[in-house]
Amino acid sequence: MNKAAPYDSFYSKLMDMSVWIYTNILRFGKYENESIIKFAAAVENSNVLDYGCNTGRHASSVKQAYGYNVMGADINPAAISVAQRKGIPAELITPKFFEKYSSFFDIIINSHVLEHVDDPKDFLVNIRGLLKEEGTFVIAIPQERIRGDISPLQILYFLFKLKFENPHKHNISKDQLFTLLIEAGFTPKEHIFCNFIPPFLTKDRIFITSRSLVVKCTKN
Repeated sequence: MNKAAPYDSFYSKLMDMSVWIYTNILRFGKYENESIIKFAAAVENSNVLDYGCNTGRHASSVKQAYGYNVMGADINPAAISVAQRKGIPAELITPKFFEKYSSFFDIIINSHVLEHVDDPKDFLVNIRGLLKEEGTFVIAIPQERIRGDISPLQILYFLFKLKFENPHKHNISKDQLFTLLIEAGFTPKEHIFCNFIPPFLTKDRIFITSRSLVVKCTKN
């Protein structure tokens, strides 16, 4: 099973602080979340998974917007506990998880995880196995100027832990992501770049201001 390194509860709290800054001050986080919600629209009573849910931010937003049957999954037990306290059912990702939920979900969300894993294609193939036929996959990745272009709070975490490592193993462009998705068995349908100054949403990357890319796909 391809997975990223787990972090502790301190890291999760710092990430929640970063999300608040990105959402309420820099604003691109707000537009990213709204894009994910828009791309996750589906029929009533859909089963939705936030894969790599951290503390359940996107899962909570999608559930509030549509009332779907939403759950989260993560490799971080501390993050799962926080998501559960928010009312989001969440489970630890293990090999048995893929057996239990094979071809189960109508929609899967994956936000800012792909850049952390060793083998992005294998990671996407595993996610595909959890989707129903013609299910929807919504993925968000950062758009970095250099690999590891991370937030000051993430830098603070690594300094505090004396872990001088780059948490991002890949810097993935739109074209590279589309190639990975197609090779893993997805068809990209829509995409949007989220920026922290106007224009907030663009179809093409603005090198200086684009902070993330959100893509909607279907399972082949």
